[in-house]
Amino acid sequence: MKKKDIGNGTSIPTYAINLRERTDRVDHIKSQFEGRSEFDLKLLQTDKHEIGTIGLWQNIVKIITEAKKKDIEYVIICEDDHVFTNKYMPKMLYEYIFLCQQKKVDILLGGVSWFNDALQISKNLFWVDQFTGLQFVVVFKRFFEVILEAGFNDIDTADLKISSLAKNKLVIYPFISIQKEFGYSDVTAKNNAGGYVDSIFKNTLAMMDKIAKVKRFYQNILKGEKVDDFAADDFSIPTYVINLPKRQERLEHAKLQFAGRCEFDVNVIEACEHQIGAVGLWQSIRKIIKIAIENDDDVIIICEDDHVFTEEYTKEKLLENIIRANDLGTYVVFGGIGNYGTAVPVAGNLWWIDSLWSTQFVIVFKQFFQQILDEPFLETVTSDGKFSEMTSRKMVIYPFISVQKDFGYSDICLRESYRGDDTFRDTSFRLDKLKRVLL
Repeated sequence: MKKKDIGNGTSIPTYAINLRERTDRVDHIKSQFEGRSEFDLKLLQTDKHEIGTIGLWQNIVKIITEAKKKDIEYVIICEDDHVFTNKYMPKMLYEYIFLCQQKKVDILLGGVSWFNDALQISKNLFWVDQFTGLQFVVVFKRFFEVILEAGFNDIDTADLKISSLAKNKLVIYPFISIQKEFGYSDVTAKNNAGGYVDSIFKNTLAMMDKIAKVKRFYQNILKGEKVDDFAADDFSIPTYVINLPKRQERLEHAKLQFAGRCEFDVNVIEACEHQIGAVGLWQSIRKIIKIAIENDDDVIIICEDDHVFTEEYTKEKLLENIIRANDLGTYVVFGGIGNYGTAVPVAGNLWWIDSLWSTQFVIVFKQFFQQILDEPFLETVTSDGKFSEMTSRKMVIYPFISVQKDFGYSDICLRESYRGDDTFRDTSFRLDKLKRVLL
């Protein structure tokens, strides 16, 4: 279908799924499409399946089978709780559909109730990885066969199944579709709680707002910004390695990591011991910050003694990212992390993050020193939790230049909650998905 054909008297094949017994939902969904000639609406009414998720999937397959038989280019599938928001405009929907066809997108979502990772690719479109919310989805022809060939069992859900099957998934932003609260759900039990559905869409949209805001903030800073040429041969950064005297095997490990690396002025700091390891770590970080202030340092590196350099590390990359991060007004940069909430690519290898796990390699700038000392803390403190909540001006270098060595024990967290290499591997996998979207 050509762009001139889209929206030029062309009605979009649209199917709304409804259980026959839910007459209240029939009236609702019909009202949503009343007077909207851009949609060729068909109501798919079915009987209730004993497992709601399987019933929904069977209906999706039925719709896709019919779309494939008719050889249509795309089809809209709606659940009967779909609601158009005031951001919906027919012309924009047609334009998004045309763009998705050009970009070989699998599905286009009108709005989602949750996502794990998202990347803003244009003013009004986000790429997402895993998501929930299928109340309004455009499915393109190239994805029909994938759905029809997919297996589905009683522990699957339709939205997460499609998340795993589709590679190119876009969401319209701001949302043009959300779900209406009926006080019950035939598919998702937790949606029965009053106010829950409204809150999850609101919270998810707020997360996208945050990503868009961060992207605008750094784009404005980066206009005309260019990292100057630099000489990586003649610099040495004050570097503080935290170690408990009783952990000699960790000290030897840390010394090996920095051996022959003249870009680091290494100082071993005796860790503050506390019955709660995480408190001792935060006290040790505060101890280092006091030393940095006394020395009038502009930037320092704080390492835990389980830090390991990855093969991605070079001193040139380190210096380049320190200079760029400083130019961007960053307070703290992490060499590698074991988890995060939201990530936004900023420049080069620098990614903005909101929350994080792991502080084995932390670059701290002077403008953040006093704030760390002034920050109150309780015995529930964790260093990564504090860094997460204290400032929004934090970034991670990706690909990671630092991970943690698994010694088989941890002085900071309980062994049963410590997953060592797995956390860094999983986090790298998430970020790599986002990175590939940028290529």
